[in-house]
Amino acid sequence: MDKASLLELIEQIQAGVHVERNFERLFHLFRTPVHAFFRRKGFSQEESQDLTQDVFFRVFKGIGTFRRESRFERWLWEIADNIFLNELRRRRTEKRQAIEVPIEAQPESGSESHGAWEIPMRDLSPEEQILQQQGLKALRAAFQDLPDQMRRCCILRYEKGLKYQEIATVMKISVETVKAHLHQARRRLTAQLGLAEPGSLGGNA
Repeated sequence: MDKASLLELIEQIQAGVHVERNFERLFHLFRTPVHAFFRRKGFSQEESQDLTQDVFFRVFKGIGTFRRESRFERWLWEIADNIFLNELRRRRTEKRQAIEVPIEAQPESGSESHGAWEIPMRDLSPEEQILQQQGLKALRAAFQDLPDQMRRCCILRYEKGLKYQEIATVMKISVETVKAHLHQARRRLTAQLGLAEPGSLGGNA
């Protein structure tokens, strides 16, 4: 897809035109290279699949704030790189029983990856706020079909921004149970929102 066609696709998503269908097209355009990025970083097939889904959840949630004069690919790869760095921090800090760095956090000064998280943190125009709310509304609607405990985990993680340990404490369950719920929820939600081809998630459910 050339640059003009890609920007037209993004413009339609931001305008609320066939959002699920157009976002599915966007997902299929970039899913393979994003998945390959995580595989090259040493993650397993299943881990790379989960991290790829996380990337596109963030894209779906924040696409209303993307400014089309910028290159979408750069914005996407900054999100992928931030998720990669956050996952490394999470694994290191888990071993030390330290605090997980939230995915929404802006990278440290001097980091090469910075543009993706500056965009949501600036003051949004009323129009951009509406676009962002449309993405959140779609996610909230999808949450309603999840089992109660799984839905609560998703709301605390993706809407409230709580860390795994904080969710475990609030819900009085183990961190491993939180991870399991979020893992299964990602699989259900990506299928429901049209972010995966039929059958591509079935092997490790």
